Amino acid sequence: MKSHRKLLLAALLWLSASACDQRADKASHTRSDAVASASQEMSGPSLFSSERLLPALQALRAKASGKLLRLEIRAREVTLQAEDTSTPGGVVELHYRDGKVGEPEHATVRGKGQLADNLFDAAELKLDSIAELTREAVRRIDAESGTVDLVLIRRNLPDSEDVRVRVYVTSPRKNGYVDADHTGQLL
Repeated sequence: MKSHRKLLLAALLWLSASACDQRADKASHTRSDAVASASQEMSGPSLFSSERLLPALQALRAKASGKLLRLEIRAREVTLQAEDTSTPGGVVELHYRDGKVGEPEHATVRGKGQLADNLFDAAELKLDSIAELTREAVRRIDAESGTVDLVLIRRNLPDSEDVRVRVYVTSPRKNGYVDADHTGQLL
């Protein structure tokens, strides 16, 4: 009877160890798939580089002639909000993805203050500094595993009338942002 119990216990231990191995294999396979999928999504040249960003902005500006309200730069997309010169007080939003500018959309303006006070001229921006700003932001927030999620450019009302560039960094350990002025000088 004792040998039968030992055999049964050994079989149960073997089955439970086998099930753990299968779960570990499945978990590592799922993680590998997720990492591969994320890597595939992030592959290719980023819009944070000057070589890719400047042509994207030229294409956007060709469709929106007014002053800017907001500019959002992500690795694969640029979103521009600008005054609608054909509609007083109106704002259009344009998206640049995969080398193409989408059709203008009407944007809803929210917040305090007058639209005119929040607009700025794109010529004020030193956009060729974006690539270096993103590298510096990653170095300051998490040099080992940080990635830039978003570069946001807008007027910094009500704190000041300056145009600010904010670089948002995400990582498994620490998220944060770095601010710069419109010339690319870190604040």
